[in-house]
This record gives sequence, structure tokens and C-alpha cells, in this order.
Amino acid sequence: MGLQGTISPYVGNLSFLVMLDLSNNSFHGHLIPEIGRLHRLKLLSLEDNLLEGVIPESVHHCQTLQVIGLRHNKLRGVLPKYWLSNLTSLHTLYLGHNNFTGTIPPPFVNNSELLYLNLDYNNLHGSIPYEIGNLKNLKVLSLGANNLNGTITSSIFNISSLQTLALAFNSLSGTLPSTFGLQLPNLGALYLSENQLSGSIPSYLSNCSQLTLLELRSNQFIGPVPTCLGHLENLQILNLIVNQFENQPGSQELRFLTDLTRYRSLKMLVISGNPFSSLLPDSVGNLSTSLQVFGVESCNIKGPIPKGIGALRNLNMLALSDNNLSGTIPSTIKGMKSLQRLYLAGNQLEQSIPEEICLLANFREMALQTGPMPSCIGNLFNLQIVFMSSNQLSSSIPSSLWSLENLLFLDLSFNSLEGNLHANMRALKMLQSIDLSGNRISGKIPTILGGFQSLNVLNLSKNSFLGAIPEQLGDLITLDYLDLSHNNPSGEIPKSLVNNMVAHVGDFGIAKILAQNKTATQTKTLGTLSYIAPEYGLEGRVSTRGDIYSYGIILLEMLTRKKPTDDMFVGELSLRQWVKASIPYKIMDVIDGNLLRTEQGQDAIAAQGDVLAIMELGLECSRALPEERINIKDVIIKLNKIKLQML
Repeated sequence: MGLQGTISPYVGNLSFLVMLDLSNNSFHGHLIPEIGRLHRLKLLSLEDNLLEGVIPESVHHCQTLQVIGLRHNKLRGVLPKYWLSNLTSLHTLYLGHNNFTGTIPPPFVNNSELLYLNLDYNNLHGSIPYEIGNLKNLKVLSLGANNLNGTITSSIFNISSLQTLALAFNSLSGTLPSTFGLQLPNLGALYLSENQLSGSIPSYLSNCSQLTLLELRSNQFIGPVPTCLGHLENLQILNLIVNQFENQPGSQELRFLTDLTRYRSLKMLVISGNPFSSLLPDSVGNLSTSLQVFGVESCNIKGPIPKGIGALRNLNMLALSDNNLSGTIPSTIKGMKSLQRLYLAGNQLEQSIPEEICLLANFREMALQTGPMPSCIGNLFNLQIVFMSSNQLSSSIPSSLWSLENLLFLDLSFNSLEGNLHANMRALKMLQSIDLSGNRISGKIPTILGGFQSLNVLNLSKNSFLGAIPEQLGDLITLDYLDLSHNNPSGEIPKSLVNNMVAHVGDFGIAKILAQNKTATQTKTLGTLSYIAPEYGLEGRVSTRGDIYSYGIILLEMLTRKKPTDDMFVGELSLRQWVKASIPYKIMDVIDGNLLRTEQGQDAIAAQGDVLAIMELGLECSRALPEERINIKDVIIKLNKIKLQML
């Protein structure tokens, strides 16, 4: 409704009030104790406001309360110990996305009438109390994104009414009990991702016949994926990425995938980051026609891509990168009419892309390390992202590429592309990033680049460009990063490139304009204020560790949508200090809210965890001392792991 201000204490005079719903406003201040006078109140909903402080003890006087919703505020303090035992009519309690601390006290969970308990995204620690099993009628238990540790108490697995169990993003350890599933016939969603759980998947999990979502990613589970999962015929989402699952002993093919062909409702199947070391069976073509996402990256998968995969006509993402796949991309790919994203980089595929790929009208993203680029690529008019780096591409860039008006991101770096650019280029007004570095492209830098109105990144380094830097590049008002190093330009740098306090080529040591002998390690040409590493400002010293610093600052800028030159950063407060103070419990206060708008099939807990991981990486990159900064190789490893988790 857009209301703001504080909640008036006179609300406590409304003695006949049954419902108080002020959610989705901007009320601030404390939760008023006068609410305790509302003895007829059944519903109290103050979600999505800016309330702070502790919950007043007087609330337990409202003994007719059935629903309490206080999610998405800034409330703090410990959980009231005897709340639930006093509020005997309460069936719904939502306290997630606040700043509650302490442990979950055993008396707190003493209410057999409770149906929904949500405490996620707080700062709770300690173990899950055994007494939580007293909530015999509980349908939803959400304790994710806290600091809970220890094993998952066995009493939880006896709550037969449970429909959703969400414990992701904690530090829970131990194994799942062998009887898991015997007493949970109604379980529909299980979130255990981002913990330290180990052991194998219990075979009795197949008794959870209502299960539609199984999230076990980023744990330490081992052994084969049990064939009993094939009995979960209602499963829609299966996420097992980044564990230690292996293939069935004695089987060359990934056998459990054949068992999963029974699923008729399966929409998302991601098993990346496990050491399967096996072949993909041709039966993958018999997986559910509802399947939209199939991810098997970094699994040491060998052999060819099965021809049967072309039968997955509703698949919109196929991710098989970083394996040992050989052979060719099968021509049957033309049957995948809904395919939008194809990731095959990091394999041993033969150097050919079938022309049939140009028949995929919905195609939007491609990351391949096989070539050459087909001349029909211009037919993919919806194509937005092309990543074909380190691909041994030769000859020139196909002219049809510059007809892709929806293209957003183009990376053809570190190939053997030749020729020049100006003859066949068109100004693509949607394109945001061009990386043609590490090729053999020659001639002048084309003036038409000034017409790429949305360009943020332009990297033409390590080529053979010559002549003056075009003044038209100054028209690129959205440009954040420009690298023209390791070419043969002449003349002066246009002044219009150094306007606005944004990241430029001069912020990265490897791209600096060095002294005339080209070997000096110091320069007076420093980069943009707040992006450059501290040692640049003190000594003008150029190093790759300085590049890492600048990269870290840009990561933080992307996550927060705040430039390091923002007016709020004055005195001792910097972008890095501001972000660091929010880690790990208050990142919601600093990140750009748009980053947590999740796609179908992803949960909000996962989205925040991915953002947190990138934020921590940005801080590691931007440490004050060069020797304390993370190595670029480790940066790549961490980014690849985060990428796997985001699939």
C-alpha cells in the first residue's frame, strides 16, 4: 500500500480487532507492546516492512492468535522461549528474513497445533532441538540460511505430516538415517543443499512417493545414485551437483539415468560436479518430454554425445561442459526445438558444428569449443550470448554474425581469427560486451564501434590493430571497460575516453600505457580513482595482483549496483568496507535486489547463497596487501564452482 512511519500505540485500543494486516509497507521503528492488549486478535501480519528491535513479551497475551507473520523486517534478539506453549491456537509462524540470534530453545517448539514454522535467513546457531519432533502436525519446517550445526535430529523424520523440509545453507553434518522416508509419506520438497552432509542416499527415500523436489547440492554425499530414485514418479526437480557421487560398479554407462526415464514430470535434472567417469546412455532421449534443464558438467563423462538426446524436444538448457566428450555434435540436435542454451566447452569434440544447429529458432546462448563457426549463424536471430573462446577458429568472422540484432555478449577470444573488422560490421545496438582479444585481426579499429550504444566491455587486445584510436569510441557513454593493449595504435588517446568515474583500461595493470621501453614496471598513468590497487597510488607499481584488485572491486560493484565513487563512500567508508560489514548475515542490506529474482526451478535460498559466494570472492580479490590477494587460477576455479551451483 506504500504506507510509512511508525505503528501508532493507539492500535492497542482497538479491542475488538480480529485481523491486523499491515504487510508490504514501509513502517519502521519497534513492534509496539500495546499489541498485547488485542485479546481477540487472530491474525498479525507485518511482513515486508522495516521494523526493528525485539518482539515484545506482551504478544503472548494474544492467546487467540492463529497466524503471526513478521518476515522480511529487521527484528533481532533471541526467540521467545515459551511463546508457542502460551499461544495454543497458533498454527502459522513466519519469522524468516530477520536478524534473530541465539539457539532454538526446546520450549519454543512446544505446540502440537503448529502447521507452518519459518525461521530461515536469520543468525540462529547451535543444533536443531530434538523436541522439534513434538510438532506432530507440522506441514512446513523452514530453517534454511542460518548457522545451525550438528546432525539433523532424528525426531524430524518421524513427523509424518511434513510436506516441506528446508534446511539448506547451514553447517549440518552427519549422514541421513537409513530409515529416512519410512515415516514421511507426505514429503513433497526436501532442501538440504549447502551443508556438510555425507554418506549415501538412503534407499527408503523411495517411500516418499509425493516428492516433487529433491535438492542435495554442495554436500559430501558418496556412492552410486540409488536406482530406487526411479520410483519417485512425481519428481520434478533433482539437484545433486557438487557431491562425490560415483557410477554403479561394473557399469560403463550412467545407469541411474535410465532409471529416471520413468519420471514423466521431470523438469530439471542437474548432476554436475560429481566424479561419475562414465558414458551417457542413449536412453537419455527417453527422459521426460517435460525436461527443461539437463546439466552434467565436470563429471568426467566420456564417449560421444548420444544421438537420442535430440528427442528432448522441450529442453531449453543442455550443459555438458568440462568433460571428456568426443566425436561430433549429433545432427539430431535439430529435434531440440525448444533449446535456448547449449554449453559444450571444455571437451574433446571434433572441430565441426553441424549446420542443423541453425534450425533452432529459440537458440539464445552457446558456449562451445569446437568449430568453425557455421556461416548460417545469422539465422539464429534470437541468439544473445556467444562464447567460443580458445576454439582454434581461423579465417575471418562470418559476416552474418553482425546481423544478430539481439546479441548481448560476444567472446571469440584466443583463436586464430584474421582479416579486419570494418568491411562487414553493423552497429548492434543491444550488444553489451565484445571480446576479440588474442587473435590476429588487423587493420584499423573501425569507427562504427561508436554506434554500439549499449557496449559496456570492449576488449581488442593482443591483435594487430594499427592507426589512430577512433574519436567515435568516446560516444560509448555506457563503456565501463576498454582494453586496446598489445596492438600497434598511434596518435593520442581521445580525451572522451577518460570522462566519467567508471572502470577503464587504465585500471588494469596489464593494459596500462607503460613507459616507452615497454618493459617498465612503474608508470605515472594511474587508473580511475577507487578502482586502482593501493600500491598503484603509493608507488605506481604495475602487477597482475593489481589487476585482481580491480576485478574484485568491479565484482562488488556489479553485486551492489554501487560504484566505489558513490557519494555515500566518504571518509574511511569504502565500497569494500561497506560490503565486508554485511558478510555474512546482512547481505540483503547491500545487494541489488534484482539479483534475487529467481527463474523457475530455482529457490531464493540458492540465489542468495550464489550471490554471497561471489561477494566473498570480490573481497578476497580486493585485499589491501597484494600478497594476500587470491591467485587468478583460484578465482577461475571458484567461479566455475559457483557457475555449477547456479545451474
